[in-house]
Amino acid sequence: MVALIFTAYGTWQYVEGQKPPAIPQATPLQTPYEFTIKDINGTQFSLSNHKGKVIVIHIMAVGCHGQINRINDNQLTQLKTVCNSFCGKEQVTLITVAVATCPSSDLQQIRATYRVTWLFGNDYDDRKMDIAQKYATQGDGTIVIIDKTYHISETYGSTTASTLSAKINQLLGA
Repeated sequence: MVALIFTAYGTWQYVEGQKPPAIPQATPLQTPYEFTIKDINGTQFSLSNHKGKVIVIHIMAVGCHGQINRINDNQLTQLKTVCNSFCGKEQVTLITVAVATCPSSDLQQIRATYRVTWLFGNDYDDRKMDIAQKYATQGDGTIVIIDKTYHISETYGSTTASTLSAKINQLLGA
């Protein structure tokens, strides 16, 4: 009986340990929080270098072995559609900021699975969750849009590509 209890407890601990980390809801910001992050391909990204553009920031928790919550499956799919319209254009920058606390989180596999062509970095590379703690006003899956005047324009929980595209077009003056 004792062995059964220890086995059940160990299994429960293992399963719980595989889940994405909890991202606490942040207090809404009026002005952007400055940050620098390294893309998983090694490209350095500094938010302040993108002033004058519409910036879309997606905050996403990633568990061990690449587990993500359902909201991020939706957000990545919607962002892929948005990227098809806006990526590569000078006035728009997309970035997904993952919070991956396990060495086995396999962000490269997530990038490949969702065909992420925009910037994709890990907030936890420096053992802090400072970016997520500032921007995740809707919790895991938050998408924040910063306008060309460098102010936070909109924050979304679960959303659609058409909603995001309409907002980006509005901010671009299209």
